[in-house]
Amino acid sequence: MNKRDFSDCVIGEGVVAEGKIDAPGMVRIDGAFSGDIISGASVIISKDAVVHAHIRARDLVVAGVFGGTAVVRHEVRYTGTARVQADCTGDFLVMESGALVKGRFSRNNRVQ
Repeated sequence: MNKRDFSDCVIGEGVVAEGKIDAPGMVRIDGAFSGDIISGASVIISKDAVVHAHIRARDLVVAGVFGGTAVVRHEVRYTGTARVQADCTGDFLVMESGALVKGRFSRNNRVQ
């Protein structure tokens, strides 16, 4: 087994957790979480998840409920089932039809 086999984090359906997640890989929330999330890859908030957090990641995909803030290095994506009350920063925003969003999106400032 290599190091990559252990770098992802999943909070399963029905699980309620709070605190801080600091993961080198992907973080997927299927249950409920409140706190801070730092990911070296993507944070995925699934359709039935409820997340209240401050997030730092490469990418963010929201299909469930998300409240808080997110600083994302690349893509922020809200699916059609997303319910968002958050301010996010990223390179670009993809919002599918049906997403309900209250908050701001700011584009990353990059020196060219």
